[in-house]
Amino acid sequence: MKQLQLLAAGLALTLTGCGEAPPPEGAGALALVGAQLIDATGAPPVPDSVVVVRDGRIVSAGRRDATPVPDGAETLDLAGKTIIPGLVNLHVHYREGGEEIERQFRAQLYFGVTTSRSTGSDSPERVAYLLESAGRPDAPRTYTAGLGFAYPGGFNAAGRNAPTTEEEARGLVRDQVALGVHFIKMWVNEVVEPGLKIPPEIRAAIIDEAVANGAVPVAHIDDEADGRQLVEAGLRDFLHSTVLTFGPGAGVPMDDPDPSAEFIAMCLESGVAFTPTLSIVQNRWHFAERPELLDDPELRAAFNTYNPGALAGWDDPARRAEVVDDPGFEDRKAAFRQLLDFVKTMHDAGVAVALGNDAGTPNVPFGWGMHHEMEMYVEAGLTPMDAIVAATATGAAQMPPVGEADFGTLEAGKIADLIVLNADPLADIRNTLDIDRVMRLGEWVDRSGFVPAP
Repeated sequence: MKQLQLLAAGLALTLTGCGEAPPPEGAGALALVGAQLIDATGAPPVPDSVVVVRDGRIVSAGRRDATPVPDGAETLDLAGKTIIPGLVNLHVHYREGGEEIERQFRAQLYFGVTTSRSTGSDSPERVAYLLESAGRPDAPRTYTAGLGFAYPGGFNAAGRNAPTTEEEARGLVRDQVALGVHFIKMWVNEVVEPGLKIPPEIRAAIIDEAVANGAVPVAHIDDEADGRQLVEAGLRDFLHSTVLTFGPGAGVPMDDPDPSAEFIAMCLESGVAFTPTLSIVQNRWHFAERPELLDDPELRAAFNTYNPGALAGWDDPARRAEVVDDPGFEDRKAAFRQLLDFVKTMHDAGVAVALGNDAGTPNVPFGWGMHHEMEMYVEAGLTPMDAIVAATATGAAQMPPVGEADFGTLEAGKIADLIVLNADPLADIRNTLDIDRVMRLGEWVDRSGFVPAP
């Protein structure tokens, strides 16, 4: 027996490194201590928190008195700061090739956008690039819809899929899925001329084929009747909005009999989510009306990441005057207020409202624009907490597998994508732009050099 005990003791010494003590429990972990924690689960903020990160994931997160720091963990004192999840942008259009996309990635991470969905303008080559980049700590987690679907001669049909039959549509969907796309995007709106929209039977075929092949269908709409038909066909994910005939701007109570009330009930019953995308509308005039924003070096750097020509245009006083003095200027602003009403009405009714801003379109900068989109949600009447949840957890819930995201909130087991803020965003949503540092996959993002030295 004694010999067996000695052998066991010797084996134990060998397994622990010839008598060396095992590493402490927290070896390799990082504890973020003392910050206000907004975990985006809907829970109240935690004023004095501990968030423990190891191997790219959150080990624990909560009140300091209930969340011990493991022995051996590195600690970082963040007293006076706020931690929120990384932002999730559901409406992005990357531009050009790899070198340009890398600059767009850099802008997104600089501003804390750690997850991104590219919606309908990606060639096979760009799809491959985004898929290869998705797991990098120096790039956002990326999803793509490949090349979207439109009606021949209609809005965004050039260079996209434009089927004329159900059979052709199904084949084109399978072609996109074979590339590895996550979503199938449709433009179902009239901008070029009336009638140039994908017919309902082809829309239904696109949705059916997408779902059958494991892709999530998503549609750009502006008409409630189209929304109804698409929901009935099985679509649950909408970009942009419709004009509601009740709600804050219409003066009609939500409980009055109304087709829009029925549409909202349909959305609730079916689990529909909207990404209203306000920036693409407001930014047609916003920088002309608020030229002082152009003094911000971070905004200028974001513009120069992808479209310095747009920035040069807004820098021109004559161009700004032309926009503000246009006879239709106030009408465009009134139409924008209807979009704010849409956000508020849908949110208050319980329909999921996520965040996306059409980043990559001429007047919508990568990264910076997501913070401005949150500001507009608060202008619409949501609380800062509502806006943060919309920009994080709600968007994450739309990514496939839908409802199973392991990111978007700051909870034990979730991926460590987060933003450390210098000021409280619940006091002023614009404080989300006051970023101390950004973490992606448990690693701090290198934000140096993005903004040129003065």
